[in-house]
Amino acid sequence: MRYTLLKSGEGSARRRFSPGIRIKLIAFLLPLVFLLVVSVAVTVSEITEAAIRHDLLRRGVAVSRVVALSAGYSLLSDDRLAMDSLASETKKSSFDIEYVAIRDAKNIVVAHSRIEERGKEYQNPDRATNLTTFLQTDTKEVSRGGRDLIEFTTPILFKGMQVGTVSLALSKENLLSTQRSIRRMITLAASVILGFALVGTLILASFITTPVKKLSSGVNELASGSTFHPIPVRAGDELGELTRNFNRMAETILQQKSRLSSYAKEVEEAYVGIVRVIAASIDARDPYTLGHSARVARISRELGKQLGFSGEELEHLEKACLFHDVGKIRTPDNILLKQQTLTHPEAEEMRNHPIYGAEILKMAPSLQRYAPVVLMHHEWYDGSGYPYGRRDSEIPIHAQIIALADAYDAMTTTRPYGAALSPADAVEEILRFRGTQFSPMLTDVFVRMAREIPLLETEEWRGMAL
Repeated sequence: MRYTLLKSGEGSARRRFSPGIRIKLIAFLLPLVFLLVVSVAVTVSEITEAAIRHDLLRRGVAVSRVVALSAGYSLLSDDRLAMDSLASETKKSSFDIEYVAIRDAKNIVVAHSRIEERGKEYQNPDRATNLTTFLQTDTKEVSRGGRDLIEFTTPILFKGMQVGTVSLALSKENLLSTQRSIRRMITLAASVILGFALVGTLILASFITTPVKKLSSGVNELASGSTFHPIPVRAGDELGELTRNFNRMAETILQQKSRLSSYAKEVEEAYVGIVRVIAASIDARDPYTLGHSARVARISRELGKQLGFSGEELEHLEKACLFHDVGKIRTPDNILLKQQTLTHPEAEEMRNHPIYGAEILKMAPSLQRYAPVVLMHHEWYDGSGYPYGRRDSEIPIHAQIIALADAYDAMTTTRPYGAALSPADAVEEILRFRGTQFSPMLTDVFVRMAREIPLLETEEWRGMAL
């Protein structure tokens, strides 16, 4: 602070108190920077934690509902082996699944990921707090044996009647650990910024006004989610260090967002792992289709390469292939395995499997991108396919590719109602439906691929090369 001597008209003088520029900057800029940093840190922390928690709940609901859909026919047919396998494989599919329990209408555990729990009456938790109900799945925070869990309870329905229940529990420890790590990183970054903000406010206004405006702009970019541009450092003093540390904090926050994306990727891989198990189990229900989904995926991926698809698009295509028959999980065995000609009602039920598959995939947000492909992989190029009679460009390109690979594999596989065609005969049959069932362009690429790639004549590509 300073005192200024003022002269009056009579020559008298008086002192007036005037705070210095540094005090003004501390009083004005430090609270502003503090509020900006704290608000960004709190906002990012809350958004990140909410996103992680939301993904965890959605994943639990999706997995619980998939298990409930898978267990229905096994529970009615008292297939204990299938239910035990379902509970065990689901438990192994993700490290944070604590247990999977399938119980009948009398609340007796018929299958459990822990063998010792089978045959017992299902016990209520020590403590339970309702969280939400989504698609008939109740979600609760529970305590069992001193451990905090998130439990998902889904009814097993058959023709509108509840025949059993699936209970699946996820550990809260992974969620809490991630949240604690995010808080520590953001708190550390915010503390560093605030420390340098205190030093920066002691510099003259002429050296601080412009950088503060740039910092504010950077905060706005970071908070709005737009592309962040690091602030140029034009000085080697404390203000330059403040700018560098702000850039470091921005990098930390962006890294946390990247980790969140990685976590979402892990969640998607968990979904994919579960659906791979289900797809394999669907193929295994019929000995004539064992490995069908994997072969369709290999053929489709090679066709995608011929079309110049990127690596990422090839991965999406391959996953869609694995999912394309997932709806058959709801098709009864007496229809799926029937060796005689299906009746009209049975054929209509079989034709519903693309709709069922799309409904299953829509339960998981990260798998919804595959739902249109699964829904339309039996549509025809000329519009005479099912379930909706879409045609030409109305059918996603991935669905058209899968239709070709699906038909080829079906024709070159021996079925109860007919012997397998030779690769050459299968290609001729595909050419016969060029422009009706199949896209002319895709048909030409497929035929050229089948005739020109010698490496396909291997055990892995059995019957593909001509």
